[in-house]
Amino acid sequence: MKKLIYTITALLAIGTVSSCKKFVDINTNPNAPTSVDAASLLPPMLAGMERGVWYDSRYIGQYAQIWGSTAANNVWDQEGYAPGSDSNGEMWRTIYFSLGQNINLMIADATAHNKYEYLGVAHALRAWGWQYGGDIYNYMIVKEAYDPTKLTFNYDDPQTVYAAAVSECRLALQYFNQAIKADGNSGVSTTLQKGDYLYNGNRSQWIKFVYSILAQNAMHMSNKSTFQPDSVAKFVDLSFAGNQDNASVQNTASNSTDANFWGPTRGNLNSYRQSDFIVRLLDGRILAGAANQDTLADPRLPLFLNISKDRVYRGVIAPLGDPNTADPNTAIPAWAGFNNVKQTGTAKYLFNDNARGVLMTYPVLQFMKAEALYKKGDIAGAYNSFKTGVSAALDFASNPPVGTTIVGPQNYISATAKAKYLAGPSVPQSAAALKLSDILQQKFIALYLWNPIEAWTDERRYSYDATIFQGFTKPGTLYPDNAGKQVYVVRPRYNSEYIWNIPALQKIGATAPDYHTTKPWFVLP
Repeated sequence: MKKLIYTITALLAIGTVSSCKKFVDINTNPNAPTSVDAASLLPPMLAGMERGVWYDSRYIGQYAQIWGSTAANNVWDQEGYAPGSDSNGEMWRTIYFSLGQNINLMIADATAHNKYEYLGVAHALRAWGWQYGGDIYNYMIVKEAYDPTKLTFNYDDPQTVYAAAVSECRLALQYFNQAIKADGNSGVSTTLQKGDYLYNGNRSQWIKFVYSILAQNAMHMSNKSTFQPDSVAKFVDLSFAGNQDNASVQNTASNSTDANFWGPTRGNLNSYRQSDFIVRLLDGRILAGAANQDTLADPRLPLFLNISKDRVYRGVIAPLGDPNTADPNTAIPAWAGFNNVKQTGTAKYLFNDNARGVLMTYPVLQFMKAEALYKKGDIAGAYNSFKTGVSAALDFASNPPVGTTIVGPQNYISATAKAKYLAGPSVPQSAAALKLSDILQQKFIALYLWNPIEAWTDERRYSYDATIFQGFTKPGTLYPDNAGKQVYVVRPRYNSEYIWNIPALQKIGATAPDYHTTKPWFVLP
């Protein structure tokens, strides 16, 4: 249903549906209707958010070495890009189209009718967009983004982008608190519930989501002299209290357009294969220091990955592809969502058609807190958050969100298997033994499949340091335009920027062949 509304709303936005006649009659600009009910706008915006993450995760997942192409020398495995293409440009579209003017319309309706909670939602979604926009693109169009008098737009520096994310979070919190003050209800609002496929109208969970954005924003400033680890910890504590607060968008799987992107019906990973990095993180060779693969090292291994016919887990090393494709016994199998259904009749983890589109989780936030406290020097506090994060990450993998439930009922991982892993060699058994690499690599596992963008952000914050990301291997062959440098930013979307906005791109250096190797502001001291 939400995908249908998404289509209708998009058509409303360009004024091509006959049902827009009332809007056309009363507006000076038929392409910008000024009155749309906030509840009808929210579902397509949430659908756009999961779509943006899904679509671009395919390419950014190759940058982060979560997966890779079956074929050798794929341009994304080489940390390159596809010139003249919108590939890896979906998040740009999400921020400026799927959210964009729809947020302005929501604000207009909510302001006119005192819908404070929808004002909170509108500003929360815009904050989310600016945060991810800064992380992915560095420079963004903020101040002029929604100026109807302009046909070309100037870029703002990344400091402005991140400041806008924080400012929007503050506004969101202000309006949510105003809504609660007005009626005394901090729980489920029937008004908000009508359009909310994220939290089913729960105001307190929306507030926690806003704090998760603030935590992410503060954590990404870790290389700055102004970094405030206590702020990260504070925001995490004000955010999710457990997996029951995880942010995820409902997918009904009533048809392919409303099915989970990673599910068997859509089959969007069939041309990709699991990476050697994720295989070795899960089979004990990195975290437990095992000399050989241990298929029982991590209970998430059979949920996340596929095993070859000879009963060995293998992964691709960028940009070599799968060298065993001709051998059915050793070839890396097709992805879990497709293959597990054929083998067992049911997909696992987030590979089901009705798995929810995940935006943020409790364990990932706990790993942010652990990293912040570790960098502060509070190793005991970091260890407590780390252990909490690992435990919660196992629970998330065991009971991933599905259908209408934020915490699923699956119980893929037994209590015995969980306890064995927590007490085993893959998890440091004391604060003294904790290393930064433990925190970042357990976070990498916790982000698996649903958020390659955050995983790539971590790798860039540490300049792809192989002592922290111990299974990441710099591609032996980099894209020719890289001039030997690794990728650090994504270029703005081709069909909006490189067609219509070249002068603005030139000002920020984005027409240079190696622009995608430019280090973004957030990684700099």
